[in-house]
Amino acid sequence: MTVSTIAAIATSPGNGAIGVVRISGPLSLAILQSIAPRFRQQTPEPRRAHFVRLQNQDGRVLDEAVALWFPCPQSFTGEDVVELQCHGGTWTLQGVLQQCLQLGAKPAEAGEFSRRALMNGKLDLLQVEAIADVIHARSEAAHRAAQSHLSGRLSKEIFTLQDLLVQVMILVEAAIDFSLEEHVFTISHADILTRITPVREGILRLLGTWDSGRMQMDGIRIAIVGHPNAGKSSLLNWFAGHERALVTDIAGTTRDYIEENVLVKGLQFVLVDTAGIRDTGDLVEAMGVRRSLEQAERADAIWLLVDARAPGQSNALLQSLPDRPVTVLLTMVDLVGSAVDTSALSLQGGTPIHSLSLKTGEGTDALRDLLLESARRAGLRSDEDSAIITRARHRDVLQRALVALDRATQAAMDRRDLELVALDLRMGLDALGEMVGAVTADDVLNRIFDGFCIGK
Repeated sequence: MTVSTIAAIATSPGNGAIGVVRISGPLSLAILQSIAPRFRQQTPEPRRAHFVRLQNQDGRVLDEAVALWFPCPQSFTGEDVVELQCHGGTWTLQGVLQQCLQLGAKPAEAGEFSRRALMNGKLDLLQVEAIADVIHARSEAAHRAAQSHLSGRLSKEIFTLQDLLVQVMILVEAAIDFSLEEHVFTISHADILTRITPVREGILRLLGTWDSGRMQMDGIRIAIVGHPNAGKSSLLNWFAGHERALVTDIAGTTRDYIEENVLVKGLQFVLVDTAGIRDTGDLVEAMGVRRSLEQAERADAIWLLVDARAPGQSNALLQSLPDRPVTVLLTMVDLVGSAVDTSALSLQGGTPIHSLSLKTGEGTDALRDLLLESARRAGLRSDEDSAIITRARHRDVLQRALVALDRATQAAMDRRDLELVALDLRMGLDALGEMVGAVTADDVLNRIFDGFCIGK
């Protein structure tokens, strides 16, 4: 199969100091030698920056640039690669790119450079996903998790589990192949169970990191709920630093949910201001109430705002909330002449209660710490030395692997035929292979690379 040469602008659209045109494939060097007269009679030294004057076929200067030549397989894609660091003007980059295309390159598709790196064994699928995650990281925690995956930490753990499972497979298959011969190796069902156990434990450990990994990557979602005029929109505005949501004395002002992203100590929080929850005959407000409860279901944690003047009125609402970590904020405490009596609130043991007045500023100094505490109660972990999973694909693949190994475990416990055990072991092994891209359907790859930039 003939491999095509691809080219693309690898930097963001718009004008800038530097823009990069990337070329990968068998024609890369020939294209460089054609547009950079300096190298028409010689091959550039690999992996060294060279100042070049780029020209089109008529001899007109396109740009003065820095060229780097990466011969295969020591390149990002595993193919011959040229990178041209040009001035970052739109017309300049387009002119250089068009000249590359005229010389035989094809326009790269979204993520095609990374896809070639995967196909040529330069990266595994987890690392390819991590490239996109590094680019799109919106917080320090997300960037740290993506860099961990890019370094191969999660891949290494998956490969270790694969190796353990392969060892079991080899022994089981050998026992099946030579089952009719005497004095030949066999394996007991008890030995199979012993060897499967560490693989299952490793998968369970990784699955246990899903909530934390998802929150690190996507942010911790906090639903701000309560009765009308409890101060929900005012709280969102305080975090936003401006009037993000309308605030009036009229109950039911908020009819839909409003989101605001907040960064606290390297973590992203998605604060969701919701419509006040109450019984209402207003159709639009009722729709807002329904969406408030839906947002509470989607949240990682809930902040329930309670009017300090009548805390007991929120008990019914408190009981209707989904099973999420709840923090109670007693608002408008400046309107209460004495200490707030919280005995009327039906709270479970350990539910944090915090007094707050957004008018006077009382209690606001602790709000960011309360966010961190809510994240911890929702399952966020701070262990940076362990592999974690961060995508729904990771979770789904590992769950399928676990189901297959659970069946294999049960078959071994029931002392069933080794052929049945081997079948489930193979399904578990295939699932782990899919995790790193060893066995991945084209439609899965297409969904992953669709989210990439053209030059990646």
